[in-house]
Amino acid sequence: MEVADSNKERSTLIIAVMTLVTIGLSLIISTGQTLSRQEEAGTLHLQLTARSVLQAVESSLRTGLFVGQDAGLFRPGTAEYFRELERSGEVVFVGIIDERGGRVITSRDTTHETGTILFPPDALTILREQGEWSGRAAYGKHKVYVHARQTVTGAAARLDEAGHLLPTFLVVGLDMTKHMAVYQGFRQNALFQAAYILAAAVFIWALAMGLLKRRELAGKALQLERFQAKLLDNLPDGLLIVSPANVIRAANPAAHSILDAQGSGLAGLPLAELPGNVGECLLQPEEGPTAGWQRRTAKGAHLEILSVPLREHEEEGARLVIIRDRTRMRELEKSLADAEKMAALGTLAAGVAHEIRNPLSSLRGFAQYFAKKFKGSNPDETYAQTMIREADRLNRVITDLLYLSRPRSVQQEAVDLLLLAEDISNLVRMDLEDRGVSLEISLESQEVLADADLLKQAVLNLVLNSLDALGEADGDMRYIHIASAFGDGGVWLFVRDTGPGMTKEQKEQAFEPFFTTKTKGTGLGLALVHKTMREHGGKALIESEVGRGTTVALFFPDTDHAEQEWSA
Repeated sequence: MEVADSNKERSTLIIAVMTLVTIGLSLIISTGQTLSRQEEAGTLHLQLTARSVLQAVESSLRTGLFVGQDAGLFRPGTAEYFRELERSGEVVFVGIIDERGGRVITSRDTTHETGTILFPPDALTILREQGEWSGRAAYGKHKVYVHARQTVTGAAARLDEAGHLLPTFLVVGLDMTKHMAVYQGFRQNALFQAAYILAAAVFIWALAMGLLKRRELAGKALQLERFQAKLLDNLPDGLLIVSPANVIRAANPAAHSILDAQGSGLAGLPLAELPGNVGECLLQPEEGPTAGWQRRTAKGAHLEILSVPLREHEEEGARLVIIRDRTRMRELEKSLADAEKMAALGTLAAGVAHEIRNPLSSLRGFAQYFAKKFKGSNPDETYAQTMIREADRLNRVITDLLYLSRPRSVQQEAVDLLLLAEDISNLVRMDLEDRGVSLEISLESQEVLADADLLKQAVLNLVLNSLDALGEADGDMRYIHIASAFGDGGVWLFVRDTGPGMTKEQKEQAFEPFFTTKTKGTGLGLALVHKTMREHGGKALIESEVGRGTTVALFFPDTDHAEQEWSA
C-alpha cells in the first residue's frame, strides 16, 4: 500500500534545504569579510612602513646630508644609505620622480640606474592634486607597494630651463612578496576552514536528512502497521496465524466471533481444541495446486476454511488460516432457491388450478348426489362420503398451493397471544382428547405485531403437526407447549411437543414444499409457516433430536408498539 507524503513532511524538507543554503551563504559572506579585513590590515601595515621610510628620507633631504649641489643627485654616501634600507628586506627602491612620473632616480648603485614605475591610470593625477598617493604598482617584474609624497620645497628641488621650481615627489617601493605570502597563507587557511565547516554542515545536514527520512519511513511503516491492524481487526473473515506446532499465534476479532472463543481467546490455543471439526480440518490441511476452500460445520455455523503457508514468516512452516462464516450466505442462497422454486410452483399452480378445480367441482357434486341417493345403503354411502372428503382435501391442496406461490400483503396489528392460544385450543380440543394429549400455555410476551389470520393459520399448522407426531409417539408424557418470550429485539413464539423428533436430514428438508413423513400429509404445512414468517420479516427455526421431541420457533421483529400497548 502506498502512503502519500504529508504537507508537514514537505515543509520539513524545505526548511532543511533552506537552512543548509543559509549556512552556506553565511559562511561565504563571513569568509569574504575576514579576507577583506586581513587584506586591509596588510595594506595598512605597508602604508605605515612606507610612510616611516619616507619620513626618514625626507628628514635627511631637509638637512642636506645626502644631496649635492646638483639638485636630484645623490652623494656616494646616499647610495650606501639606501642600500642599508634595501637590506632590510622590505624596501625595493627609494627615489624622486617628476610630476609626469616618467623618471625615477634611485640609489641602487653609484651609476644612478633609472627605472620606470607603471602607475595606475589615475595615480599621477591624484598625486598632483592631493600631493600624496599610495597603492600597488608594477616595477619591472615585481609587484610593489608604492607610497609617493611631494617633497618639501628646497629638499631635492628641481628647476626648469627658465629657472622655475618644478614639483618633485619622493617615492618608496616596498616588496609585497612576504605580505602576499602571508595573505595567501591566511587566505588558504580561511578557505580551508570555510570548506571544512561547510563540509561538516553538509555532512550534518545529510545525516539529519537521513534521520529525517528514516523517521519518515518509520512513520509510514507505523501508519501502515496501524492501518493493517485496523483492517485485520475489521475484516469480516477470521484470520489465524498457526505455528508449525499447530498452536494459534494470533487471531483477529472476527475469528473469535466466528469460533465463539471464550475466556482468554484463541491466542496460544492448540488447533485440536477448536470447536467442531475445524481443528481436524486445520491439523490436516490440503496442500498442492488443487488445495482450496474446505467446508466445515461448527456449532451450527457453516464455515469455509483456507490454509495458506507463510513462506516469509519468522517460523518456518507457519500458516495463515482464513475462516469465512457462510451461514448467512447459505441462508440467502437457500432463500433465493426457495423463491425460485416458489416462482416455478406459482407458474405451475396458476396454470393447472383452473383446469383441476373445474372438473373437481363436478366430481364433488356427483359425489354429493350419490351420497344422498345411497344414504343408509352401505358401503355405497361410505364410498360417496370418501369421495367428498378427498375432493375437499384436493381443493385445500390447490388453495394452499396458490397461497404458497403468490405474495400476500401482511396487515400487522397487535395480536393477543393468549386469546390466540385459547382459540386454537378450542379448535383442536376433540383431537387432543381423542389422542390423550395435553396443551400447555405459558406466555412471557402477551402480544405480538403480526397479521392475525396468517399467525393463527401458522400456529394451527404447527399444533396439528405436533398432534400427528404425538400420535406416533410412545410413553406417558404427551403434551404440546405454546410459549412466548422477548429476545433479539423481537418476540419469539414457540410450539414444542414430546413426539419422536426429527433426524438431521428431515430438519434440513422440513420447510420444502411437498416434503412430509406422514402417509396422508401434503407437505405444505411447514412451507406455509416458513413463507408466513418471511412475509413478516422474521424467521422460523426448528430444534429437534430423535427421541427428544421437536420445537418450532417463530421470530417476529420490532415489537416496540406491542410492548407499549401491553404496558398501557
